Amino acid sequence: MKHLTIGCLIYFVFITFNSSAQQDPQYSQYIYNTVAINPAYAGNRGVTSIVGLHRSQWVGLDGAPRTQSLSIHSPISESKVGLGLSIVNDALGPSQ
Repeated sequence: MKHLTIGCLIYFVFITFNSSAQQDPQYSQYIYNTVAINPAYAGNRGVTSIVGLHRSQWVGLDGAPRTQSLSIHSPISESKVGLGLSIVNDALGPSQ
């Protein structure tokens, strides 16, 4: 029992030093971020689409949120299948 208690204590001490979390980026204009919001939308427009976005909130404050995204999607031949790529960079607070 003593070894289990010491093992759990050591585990919890080391796990608190490196904690990470995930958060979805905040968008205010969903119409421009269709593939970033819903990847199933890829190829739906019938043409190749390239969309870039930069969003800065609370400009001038330290740790203010910044989001950049680039989405490229296109239909594949005449089928109802699309292929897309979405790259997102989201920086908030101390993670910058």
